Amino acid sequence: MPDQGSVATYRALSLGAGVQSSVLALLLSRGDQRLVDAGYEKPDIAVFADTGWEPDYVYQHLDWLETQLDFELIRVSDGNLKENLRRAKTVSGHDFVDVPMFVTNPDGGAGILRRQCTNHYKIRPIHRAVRERAGGKRGRPFPKNTHAEMWLGISTDEILRMKPSREPWTVHKWPLIDIGMSRQDCLDWFESEYPDRHLPRSACVICPYRSDAHWREMWEMEPDSFDEAVKFDRWLRKSTRNPVRQVLAGRPYLHRTRQPLESAVTAIAAGTLEDDGLFEDECEGHCGV
Repeated sequence: MPDQGSVATYRALSLGAGVQSSVLALLLSRGDQRLVDAGYEKPDIAVFADTGWEPDYVYQHLDWLETQLDFELIRVSDGNLKENLRRAKTVSGHDFVDVPMFVTNPDGGAGILRRQCTNHYKIRPIHRAVRERAGGKRGRPFPKNTHAEMWLGISTDEILRMKPSREPWTVHKWPLIDIGMSRQDCLDWFESEYPDRHLPRSACVICPYRSDAHWREMWEMEPDSFDEAVKFDRWLRKSTRNPVRQVLAGRPYLHRTRQPLESAVTAIAAGTLEDDGLFEDECEGHCGV
């Protein structure tokens, strides 16, 4: 946390291009009085971190959203998740699978891989871009007695996802929490203002932290992306000689039930699976909003 008396000199909106951050961006652009009264004027910038493996509808929505905002929106990237994951590499080139796949261990036990993709592909590139824009210089301390604010689109039904910043030069703030808006409130507002547009959820094509409702939405509304996820899920277990299997001891799956994705979504459609809300534990609120 910045020292007491530190002044916020830069304000950035972390834009996931999902429901909450999209509505927050639109409300900020319109100068919504509730936000103004809560101390939120327009941000200096909105930042979208591109993993390189977002569903097509997210990119299309982002293109549209950019035309609606009266503040700058930039896109940043630290690498292509699709290319790196197929080689079982991190953004820094290390042999490691940083996506939280579900695994069946050799002894039959169930496990889940450590999740670092949010940090590698979302948090780091966003922080780097904001730090540079806010006056920070690489390898040097942030300007004395100043800090940047990072505005995150977490809503009142996701309070457990509120986490303080791990960077000493920035402070996290949650405007939707401060004005009492839930995810459903965001959906209702968007439907009333843009009745002819669909507001997508946001997550990478192969994100294992995707809720069952989200898997079904992609299956129904973005079949090409869903087919790509199904093919990747099959590839994960097709051969022990693929790079991912060489790094892992267990058999990996994209769905929490540790069954082929196509079978899991069939069960979801039939109503025989109960969603467990995995995404509520998503790191720091930079994904899926």
